Amino acid sequence: MAVGQVDVLVGLPTLNNAATVVNIAKAIHVSFTRDLPRLRTVIINSDAGSTDGTPELIRDASFEHGDMVQTSHSLRTMHRVVTPYHGIPGKNTALQSLFAAAVLTQAETLVVIDPAGPATTAERVTELITPIWRAEVEFLAPRYRRHPRDGALVTQLVRPLVRAVYGVELDEPLGAEFACSGRFASHCLEQDIWQQDAATFAIDLWLRTEAIAHGLTIGQIWRPPTASAAPTTLRQAVRQILLSLLVALRAHESFWHTASDAVKLPTWGDDRTKCPGAAEWDHVALAVQAQHDISEIRPLLEGVLDPAVLSRLVDEIGATDPRLDDELWVRIVYDFLGASNRGSAGMDHLADMFVPIYMWRAARFMSFTAHEPDDVAQTRLNTLCDAFLRLKPLLVNSWTVEV
Repeated sequence: MAVGQVDVLVGLPTLNNAATVVNIAKAIHVSFTRDLPRLRTVIINSDAGSTDGTPELIRDASFEHGDMVQTSHSLRTMHRVVTPYHGIPGKNTALQSLFAAAVLTQAETLVVIDPAGPATTAERVTELITPIWRAEVEFLAPRYRRHPRDGALVTQLVRPLVRAVYGVELDEPLGAEFACSGRFASHCLEQDIWQQDAATFAIDLWLRTEAIAHGLTIGQIWRPPTASAAPTTLRQAVRQILLSLLVALRAHESFWHTASDAVKLPTWGDDRTKCPGAAEWDHVALAVQAQHDISEIRPLLEGVLDPAVLSRLVDEIGATDPRLDDELWVRIVYDFLGASNRGSAGMDHLADMFVPIYMWRAARFMSFTAHEPDDVAQTRLNTLCDAFLRLKPLLVNSWTVEV
């Protein structure tokens, strides 16, 4: 309330980020004073209860001469606010606080910076702000340079599914950073997502799909790779992904049922990052484990998968020369989402069943692309996206049909 009305609000949702947050705060400060001197700006740090002094570092950060950029002077007021948020220490609670702050300050532009991003610079902060401030776009999502054999949960599931279902060629539906209009922030505060338990891990995906379903103009911006999220088991990761997708699909059912071909998005920023190498892991051992686990749960899969799909899956995992069957994988994903929506089984139960099938798919992809050039592997990812789009009517049917 003391800050008053601002043009740009930059939020830092933190939890024990002392190692990186001072440099990020300085980058934001330089962006404000050097690139946006005529705008009224505020940095708000919404902290989840850090024990490493993160809020104090931001509050006490001094910008010495070497860190300052000489300008005539800022023509508007710049503020720095540190505020704790209460409740479950999840990103959703921090974002709710930042959205509320954007409404109170009548900010026209809201930017959320990843506090673990060691490569954040003043230039990259300004790049996030400018397209929203100039009203060129209303939601700006990050785009990362990713190796085609890296991030299998994104490349094999989340990206192609969101593209097909929502009709938008979004690269990173789960990215940590984003920028949006104050109008969208106000809209989000009015939705019931904040009262859902799934919001603790589904909020990133929901925000992007809500922006699409609400008819906002969407853009992407190249960002440097970010630090890995807190360690989690494969089962936990798959469960969270499945539930995140389910929350979004339920919220936007009337939109995605009629969404058509995926449209391309404008992209800002420079792709300065060299493509990283693929992560090394034993896909042969993963395939063997997946084959064993799928055989063990075959009777349970009868209540989830279409009989023809289950028969093809059993044949495939038992084949001496298995294929990379995109259509089979897509049909399995759509059957699981339909079963989840109909409540055919509990979410934990479905996640347990889906994990070995995902392991099988990831292992198959890694096996087929292990000795292929990167561009060939990328072509396979594009083909998978096409398969999700082509078979989308199966999801529409599976979503409501009784079994």
